[in-house]
Amino acid sequence: VLASLWLLYASFGLVAGSLAPLLNIIRVDLGMSHATMGAALGAWPFVYLGVSAITGKFLDRYGIQIGLSLGALLIGVSGILRAGAQSGLGLWMAVAVFGLGGPFISIGAPKLVTEWFPVAQRGLAVGLYSTASSLGAITALVVADPIRVATGSWRWVMVLFGAVSFGSGLLWVAVSARSPSAQNLAPTPVKSLSLLRGPTISRILLLAFMIFFISHALGGWMPEMLASQMWSARGAAWLTAVGVAVGVIGSLVIPSRTAPANRPQVLIGLFVAMAIAVWALALSSQVAQVFAVSVIGIARVSTVPMAMLLLMSSRAVPDERMGIAAGLFFTAGEIGGVSGPWVIGIARQNTDNFGLSIGILSTVAIAAAIACWIFNKFGYLRHERPGEFR
Repeated sequence: VLASLWLLYASFGLVAGSLAPLLNIIRVDLGMSHATMGAALGAWPFVYLGVSAITGKFLDRYGIQIGLSLGALLIGVSGILRAGAQSGLGLWMAVAVFGLGGPFISIGAPKLVTEWFPVAQRGLAVGLYSTASSLGAITALVVADPIRVATGSWRWVMVLFGAVSFGSGLLWVAVSARSPSAQNLAPTPVKSLSLLRGPTISRILLLAFMIFFISHALGGWMPEMLASQMWSARGAAWLTAVGVAVGVIGSLVIPSRTAPANRPQVLIGLFVAMAIAVWALALSSQVAQVFAVSVIGIARVSTVPMAMLLLMSSRAVPDERMGIAAGLFFTAGEIGGVSGPWVIGIARQNTDNFGLSIGILSTVAIAAAIACWIFNKFGYLRHERPGEFR
């Protein structure tokens, strides 16, 4: 079951990352400005934040079997529609469809973990499935341009990536039909607003906003940031992929090996490292950029599962309401996910380089580190469940 979930999440990352390595080619072909492309990159988070809370309730009521299947279908449709886009608006709408399917995967994943894994094993499970989206994005970065060259059009790249999502959905249907949920969690009458009233939850949601702001902005714009320096378009895409690959290795170790009591401190360290490393993207030294991109990759890939584990370990979130809680988490996160690419696109369009954009990203990372330190100091992030190792 976890392997099938991993494939679903890898398809999520593959389609989500399909635009970044071909960004300039698609932008020129469709006659889009930098700001318009930034808006298109933020289209799916924009839709996502509007439906994620509803998706969480849907998953709590109807289960992950149906929800994950629907998510794979919609993500595949998004890939096909991207291939048919004839304008900036058409691309925006195609990417927006991803926002309808994405929540079923990203919210369904932690819900599956709470249903299938005991508390002590959840850190490892979250770390494992979190690698899938990143590896999907790596695959997109590495193979998108070669496929474009081989087929003669970027549109075939989108078709093939969409087909992969359809295939992973069919596999999930087959696996889930033979593997009913390990737990039969009966819903309790807990509403979204009641979860929001908890001081711990609201603060974790603020961290989610800042994490996704940075992650989505870099996910969309980092290849072009590197290409504006000393790298070719393909070299920039490959270097970005290497950074994510290093991040995947980090996410296999950091979430599973970090004791619950130390998670806030580790998050602070990741934020600080990110705030410093992004400045290397403005340098002309390729050696510095290779090192910095690796550091950024570790921080980008590890911060989401670490924050999600803070949410899972909170006593304010019973297992049977993990769908709603994860929906709130990703709603807050995708507000940042919408803002990040758009803000960076506007900053780039109104300046001669990415200097201002990098300054914005560094400032947000510093703010996240300070917020996490304050929240931890006052005890808001110290809620552990029985059974978690210390």
